[in-house]
Amino acid sequence: MRQNKEGLRGTGKVFSFTFAQLAKNKGNLVTAIILLVLSIISVPAGVLLSGGGVSRGETSKISTVYYRDETGYGVDPAETAGNDAYYTGTAFQEADFSPEEFADKGEPASVYVLFSVDALNGGNAITVYRLPDELSLDSEISYLQDAMEEALDAARLNALQVTEEQRDMLLKGTSIQVVDQEEYEAGEQASWEARYGIQLVYAVLVLIVSTFAVTFIVRAVVEEKASKLVEMLLVSVSPLALILGKILAAMAYIFGLVILLAAGMGLSYAVSGRFLDVSAFTDSLAASGISLELLHISPAVLVIVLISMLLGYMTFSIVAGLSGAGCSSTEDIGGASTAATLLILAGYMVSIMIGSLGGSDQVLLFSCLCPILSIFCAPVQYMLGGIGLPVLLLSWVIQAAVVAALAVLCARVYSALLIYRGSRLTFGKILAMAKTTDSGKEGR
Repeated sequence: MRQNKEGLRGTGKVFSFTFAQLAKNKGNLVTAIILLVLSIISVPAGVLLSGGGVSRGETSKISTVYYRDETGYGVDPAETAGNDAYYTGTAFQEADFSPEEFADKGEPASVYVLFSVDALNGGNAITVYRLPDELSLDSEISYLQDAMEEALDAARLNALQVTEEQRDMLLKGTSIQVVDQEEYEAGEQASWEARYGIQLVYAVLVLIVSTFAVTFIVRAVVEEKASKLVEMLLVSVSPLALILGKILAAMAYIFGLVILLAAGMGLSYAVSGRFLDVSAFTDSLAASGISLELLHISPAVLVIVLISMLLGYMTFSIVAGLSGAGCSSTEDIGGASTAATLLILAGYMVSIMIGSLGGSDQVLLFSCLCPILSIFCAPVQYMLGGIGLPVLLLSWVIQAAVVAALAVLCARVYSALLIYRGSRLTFGKILAMAKTTDSGKEGR
């Protein structure tokens, strides 16, 4: 134990030095600034590209809505608009004049709504008129059209003597779901869309963070090794402290960058909500079946997700350090990064397949206990009720053991390859070398 503590001495110094180097690097600064700008403009750009527009504000700019009902259903726009605080300052008045007379009798900021029979299609039509010089009301009219359509639908259902509860049920539409006998007996579960969506979002988040870390860790290890800087650092710290300090510094830098980008998106959403209609984001989540009730969001669940991501993050980061240890020149950075990234992609793709296709209880259990797959699957399956807390804790124990074993292997390989100069070693050769080293120690 004392020897291990001596080996870790100096890790903090290496961490501080490497983190400062990463933060001061001009390329990293430019990348961080570009990503921050993209995160800030992501929400307004998404709203505008999806067909959204300027938020309607607190109250409507329309002063008066004149309306005429020629459908025979007794449409009452005032009753429908009375349920919306947006029209608290708008008067709804049944018109005693025709649309042709609106240009002479209409007052500023007023509109004329005609509910009529569509002789061509056999249904009903809603026509909204504005004064020629009231171009500023065009955006307001688009919101008014939805309210007037709701008023017409309510009038037609009332004419059929449909109750309010029945009307709400009719307007909500119909959802279709196919289940087998086992799923039926298990009770209500998340839909396929919800399960796939939650798995995809979580897996993409792990993929992005881990892939970023791989690139930075491999580059940090290889560049210092190629520049002979590592030989000077070894005067004051051990190889174990050196490699762990680098890995932890790169992990902290990427984690800080992700937090910064998340803050940028949160700020973008908060500011955009003041002048843009961002309801499409919540509507899309509701349409997919993803809700806070489904995820059982609580402080405990957030802690579980954080621990799972941290263990996975550490696993892939140490794998990146192990891959970088087998390199001797900067030309090998691409190959080393690709090797570690392929491992991440393999876990990502399999987790997405499990999330989309599902599987038996045995398949889910394997995906939650297998070290690479459990990074992506275990917390999601726990949130969806696929596994219980004991299985989740067991997956953490296995993952922590893998992290510890990889850390020891990485330090041993890094120490053995400090003066290595040659072609990049693959994972197979690195593992074979580690076995040879163990055999040599046992022989002594």
